[in-house]
Amino acid sequence: MERIRYGIIQAIIITAISVVTAFTFNAFSENGINPFRKMNGVPVIEGFQTEEVEGIKIVGVDEFRSLLDGGGIVLDSRTAADYEQGHVPGAILLDYFEFGRYVDRVTPYLSFDEEFAIYCTGPYCDDSELLARELFALGYRKISVFRGGIEGWVEAGLPLETGMHDQ
Repeated sequence: MERIRYGIIQAIIITAISVVTAFTFNAFSENGINPFRKMNGVPVIEGFQTEEVEGIKIVGVDEFRSLLDGGGIVLDSRTAADYEQGHVPGAILLDYFEFGRYVDRVTPYLSFDEEFAIYCTGPYCDDSELLARELFALGYRKISVFRGGIEGWVEAGLPLETGMHDQ
């Protein structure tokens, strides 16, 4: 009985140390997530949904290209390595998984009053939708998501740009 009790106490101590370590790492990480941020009213986007939610619009390649041709801002939610290998011309990198690292560099390009678009790898990549939710939480309400992603862009025979841009 004493051995079981000792094992339970050890498990509780290990769990407590793990939780404290995780919260400490998160607090000091430039990509840390603020656990106290307000997410009230942020639309819930189920993976690979087909319907739109208020403030976030799903667009096809033609509407995406039209936005870009009209001078609209386009965000690439993929990794820096993927972006460097090839991206939509004029797209700005805002890697969803490095949100904390890039968001302050990108938000000066965005307007609360003008539509901008986000894309990722392809139709089975939900990083663009997750990034849209993060930006929605910051107050942006004119967000388009091109679900076809870079794969849909290339399949449509549209050009790519390579390399990194100063952002």
